[in-house]
Amino acid sequence: MTDATERSQTITAVIAVSGRYDAPEALYQAYREGLARQSRPVEFIYVLDGPLPEVRAALRRLQQEGEPVRIIQLNRTFGEAAALSAAFRYARGDIIVTLPAFHQVVVDDLPRLIDGLANADMVVARRSPRTDSGFNRLQTRAFAGLARFLTRTQFHDLGCNVRALRRRVVDEVMLYGDQHRFLPILALNYGFRVLEIALPQSSSERFRRIYPLGTVFRRLIDLLTVFFITKFTRRPMRFYGLIGSATAGFGGLYMAYLVFQRLFMEVPLADRPALLLAALLVVIGAQIFSMGLIGELIIYVNARQMDEYAIEAVIEQGEPLAEVPRQDLPGQEQPQAAPARSTTGAGV
Repeated sequence: MTDATERSQTITAVIAVSGRYDAPEALYQAYREGLARQSRPVEFIYVLDGPLPEVRAALRRLQQEGEPVRIIQLNRTFGEAAALSAAFRYARGDIIVTLPAFHQVVVDDLPRLIDGLANADMVVARRSPRTDSGFNRLQTRAFAGLARFLTRTQFHDLGCNVRALRRRVVDEVMLYGDQHRFLPILALNYGFRVLEIALPQSSSERFRRIYPLGTVFRRLIDLLTVFFITKFTRRPMRFYGLIGSATAGFGGLYMAYLVFQRLFMEVPLADRPALLLAALLVVIGAQIFSMGLIGELIIYVNARQMDEYAIEAVIEQGEPLAEVPRQDLPGQEQPQAAPARSTTGAGV
């Protein structure tokens, strides 16, 4: 078997371990048994996000027992997005499965993720039916609803870390900060087909989660960041130009009204803070508009290095006209396809 063939048949399971984790050995056995139903070789990569001596010792015991486990130890806590990026660099398989360091879904259904890649480039799990508290479900629905509203996608459970994806997805989609939660949205923005399937939630995940206000605020900021990335990265003028024009326009109209009062209604302009406010709005609007122009210049200069499209296939002359239809999985939704990308420079 050649290296390329072995790589195409290998599944790489990536587990990022940070503050929350279940017993590593028991969880590994569960994941291994669930993925073994695929009849493909599976390698496990554990990324320890910071000093976790207990987890490291447990994983070392698995290695000594001959289990296909690789350990990546980060020298400090960098966050889950950085941990996943480090694991992707060392993954050997062409199919990568990201799994949480705790029980989140029923592991017996994990093969359905890999089967879903017949129709998509990435398959994400949605915990359904849910077995945890109503408060947890309310939080999930609220966050997913806001994400659907801002990004115009249809994902229902961005908090689920169980995903299967092809290597070309991780090769093109860059993760940083805390954007690992939005990997399906980012992949969709790059033009990949993303499918969401329902997997039963694990009965072990029943505790009630109450996030501090700081965590909620950071996740909202991350969501707004993703909204800006997916909508205005290649067209910053649409964002800054709209806000700048509206601000300067309102300031200009207000100033014109003040001047009209002075000329025709004999209302003096001296000692009127409204005049200073109108002038300030015009100046701020012009500055915001200028930021959009600078962004457009940067995009224009680097346009040759930035692909505005995603190629589905290259059909050479002489190939048969009939195409092989995709095999749809029974009972599953069709994958979400990204909006068409323009070859003339229009952003997503």
